[in-house]
Amino acid sequence: MSQSTELPDPDPEQLRLAVERLLDETVDRDEPLHLSADELSVSIPMRFGSDSPQATWQFDGDVTISVDGVRGPLREWVDLLEE
Repeated sequence: MSQSTELPDPDPEQLRLAVERLLDETVDRDEPLHLSADELSVSIPMRFGSDSPQATWQFDGDVTISVDGVRGPLREWVDLLEE
């Protein structure tokens, strides 16, 4: 996934489980998450698959993230989006 750091591609199932746990914890959390970054650049796949194009998000400053929603398996949301 990343040519610049020469890291191996992540296991898609492990990545899905990690994102699912993060979303569950974030939905259950009463407080927002706060991030401060200087010139942070993150490549985000636009869909699942090794040949997926990627969007690059760049942050420089403060970001506050709050999630209001219902817990549910990530796979169900992905399936819904693909329909």
